[in-house]
Amino acid sequence: MQDNNAYGHRILGDDNNIALIELNANVMGGHDALAFTSKLQELAGEAPKGVIVDLHNVALMNSSGLGMLVSGMSTLRKHNVPMYLAAAPAKVYMLLEMTHLNKVFQIFDTVEDAINSC
Repeated sequence: MQDNNAYGHRILGDDNNIALIELNANVMGGHDALAFTSKLQELAGEAPKGVIVDLHNVALMNSSGLGMLVSGMSTLRKHNVPMYLAAAPAKVYMLLEMTHLNKVFQIFDTVEDAINSC
């Protein structure tokens, strides 16, 4: 759901209060990080029960991409909005494990599992 480095989102859940952001194939930080942070600031103002970041499309993520996720979580925490990761491909999950970020983020196998936890 990314268009020219601008992230879109969908609202989900029984009470329509869970935001879902889908990341694209390459999560490399840079301009994407600015757009991602801007979208999360916008969502934080809407006070959702949670923001789910769908990783199923991600094929490549570098350290800047990891930093983008950590920064995003920090942005949402300032507004008491939890951020969840969902559907991480094996390579991305291994990167999260190697950096011990799997202990920082709540990571779910599927978007539906993340929705059910909100």
